Amino acid sequence: MSDTLYIRGLKAERGQKLQTYLPVLDTNTEIPITIINGQNDGPTLLITAGIHGGEYPGIAAAMELGRDTEPESISGCLIIIHTANIQSFWARSAFVTPDDGRNLNREFPGNANGTLSQKTAWLLSQYFFPLADFYADLHSGDIHEELYPYVYYPGLPNAEISAKAREAAMVLDMEFMVRSTATTGAYNYAAISASPLFSSNAAEQDYACAKTSTPIKKIFITYFASWGYSQTAHRYRANIHR
Repeated sequence: MSDTLYIRGLKAERGQKLQTYLPVLDTNTEIPITIINGQNDGPTLLITAGIHGGEYPGIAAAMELGRDTEPESISGCLIIIHTANIQSFWARSAFVTPDDGRNLNREFPGNANGTLSQKTAWLLSQYFFPLADFYADLHSGDIHEELYPYVYYPGLPNAEISAKAREAAMVLDMEFMVRSTATTGAYNYAAISASPLFSSNAAEQDYACAKTSTPIKKIFITYFASWGYSQTAHRYRANIHR
């Protein structure tokens, strides 16, 4: 990637950590985001949390990771969308966006002229998924749910993508791992809609406790860093999601 990262009017120079808000087009909604452009060149990891605004462990993990990670400690770029469904978060609304009653995770790829959920999905699909070499989408039990920790990885795109996703999922060392054949949701859309020039990879994890940043750091350090980076290598998008 280039030394300077530009996304929807946001700018992060090489070695810069930017913590700001991302406007959702033609609305008053702003989504908290951290962009950490590493000191050295490397791949881009996209992390989203709070697609369901009542799933707090993933949101807490994203905030902790954004707080604790500095450009000097990474090669490449880390993009963290702390709470994708910020209106649902503030309203303590389980599953759906209060503005339109829609489940954001069922709206991908979205619609630039649609409701708030549809515009948010469109923003992520059009401007963030294409940037990611690896995509992790964090979920957990919603407000009224209690879940045992497990990990999803997408199994539909093709055998190579599925195998790479499973490899990433295994780094998390969860007792339960599921090969997903769903076609909806952020991580499945990111995997299925890959450009013909690239391969894509997605892994998903559900968390039942608040200490969620350690597994994500494990992906980033153990798997992603060891995977390495090459301008000519296949790109993989990964997503941790529910």
